[in-house]
Amino acid sequence: MTVYLCRDAEHLANGPDLAALAGWLAEREPRAEVRMAPGPCDHPERWLEGEGTRAERPVLAVCAADGARSELQARARRLGFDPVAVEIVDLGAASALAHDRAAATRGARAQLAAALARSRAYRAGQPESTKPVLTWDREVSRRSLFTLPPIRWDVVPAIRDEACAAGRGCRVCATACPHGALAFAGGRMTLGKPQCTGCGACVSACPVGAVELPGASLVQVEAQLDALLAREARDGSPAGILFLCHASAPSLARLPRPAAPYPVDWMPVELPCLGMVTPGWVLQCLAGGAAAVGMLACRSEDCRFGRRETIAGRLAYCRDVLRALGAPGDAVRFADVTDERALLEALARPLAAAAAPDGAAHLDLQPDRGALAQALGGLARRHGGAPAPTLDHAESPLGVVTLAPGCTACGACALACPTGALALEHAGADLSLSFDGARCTACGVCAPVCPEKVVRLDRRTDLAALARGRQALHRDHVVRCEKCGGPVATRALLERFRTILGGDPALATISRYCEACRGSIL
Repeated sequence: MTVYLCRDAEHLANGPDLAALAGWLAEREPRAEVRMAPGPCDHPERWLEGEGTRAERPVLAVCAADGARSELQARARRLGFDPVAVEIVDLGAASALAHDRAAATRGARAQLAAALARSRAYRAGQPESTKPVLTWDREVSRRSLFTLPPIRWDVVPAIRDEACAAGRGCRVCATACPHGALAFAGGRMTLGKPQCTGCGACVSACPVGAVELPGASLVQVEAQLDALLAREARDGSPAGILFLCHASAPSLARLPRPAAPYPVDWMPVELPCLGMVTPGWVLQCLAGGAAAVGMLACRSEDCRFGRRETIAGRLAYCRDVLRALGAPGDAVRFADVTDERALLEALARPLAAAAAPDGAAHLDLQPDRGALAQALGGLARRHGGAPAPTLDHAESPLGVVTLAPGCTACGACALACPTGALALEHAGADLSLSFDGARCTACGVCAPVCPEKVVRLDRRTDLAALARGRQALHRDHVVRCEKCGGPVATRALLERFRTILGGDPALATISRYCEACRGSIL
């Protein structure tokens, strides 16, 4: 791995100490090669022209990322590099023109640590993870109309069929997609590339982590956030995590200037779109030691997601949860690039020192692993809020399953549940249908498949239920075959048969013998 540090960054007002950064990198990453690159860095891909191997994952620390990310990636592709694997750190926006040189160096160090972590977690995509886009964004001559048009290769999600739960009825990714690009066809979930904008909403929504987006995968974002929240990367100072999209990044880069610097303790995390950011991400960051979490929205016409009301609802849910736990609601902030004054005010409000997390910060952004429940428990202990707050909210990322009378323990809901929140457990002839709220993502697959229509799902965050762990919703006993001893059915299911069949003579055979033995008897 090669890290390029632009020499011009040191000449910015209160810019970072490049010698200190180089020494820190050499100590932290002994296998990485650190190079001081000459400025200006308006075309940082020129630094890569002399590289001997194109399998390298370079990190480019520039003093100003003025150009569009897509343009730099296109030039890196022409040089033979995997363009998505090239990490860009904007030292100007992340650390310069704020406080003093020591603070700028601290911020640059945290950003470089995050970029290195992202690079290590990167997994190259397959051909299906790209789509060609014609770029008629400049004047062309009549002669050029007879040549191939300029093409930009955009990254789009790819679905791992072996992990996908669509075969069990899951349609969470299709519901999350704002453009109708995902559909179930031919026994698998398929992506319509022309409709896809690469917003990544499906990646974070998938309850089983079956959707991959190279350059913005869950493991990369996890690694980046873990690095930013590590106290050694920030010398123990409070830090805020600022989520922003590719479209709003240029506005943030232009923001710091001598008259209006923004605090260096805000650590930007650039994503394809804010539609990726779930309430679970925000609350896990706060539980992991972030003093605050902010979201910087782009202009409506630039938004890949297009559902600003969904993002607002997620933030409202996070604030409601924090208030229920006794935590300050100001820990979650929102700003818009169209209102620079409000953006500066949101970032300028002081960051309160966050209490240390229960252990080393490690985020797990895959929804079905129970990390959000652990984060909520940690926040409750830290702030001493209500011991068992319950919050019903349309944007709750957690759900609660309850049963009305009439369950026959057929197991259809457990079989359909993609996360294992519902499980049918056997202990000899006894059987129970259990529910673990920490693993429930409120996907809603369970209720429609219930033949008795007794399963109910509510989008609810219930800390008391989460603290109890897995609980039995229904207990039953399996009746055994009088001839072979095999299972016949549960008592509840046989009772259901009696209700349907009444005095039918076949009921005696059905209730006493298994399916295999009935044929020989009849």
